Amino acid sequence: MLTACTDKKFDSEQWKSWTEKNGEFALRWDMCVDLIDNYLSIGMSKEDVVDLIGMPYTDCDYPKCDIRYGMGPCRSGINYGTLYLTFVDNKLVKIYKYCG
Repeated sequence: MLTACTDKKFDSEQWKSWTEKNGEFALRWDMCVDLIDNYLSIGMSKEDVVDLIGMPYTDCDYPKCDIRYGMGPCRSGINYGTLYLTFVDNKLVKIYKYCG
């Protein structure tokens, strides 16, 4: 089940420095709509994405691969959000957020 994100504006430094222990547990989840709608775009290089939102939770160096970022609680009970980004030949081809 997916739930809507809040309308919190994306902030690169807040996203990069976020931890579940800093008191704003859902900060990344709350910024995800603005991030996806206004900052991430199909065709971006992996390096540009990492510059924007930091090192992923999982990474890969294959011609086609997925990387993911933990987004903390997604405001639907005990579920946690994940941002999946698919790259082909170092270019972003798919953006997918998941709550579960």
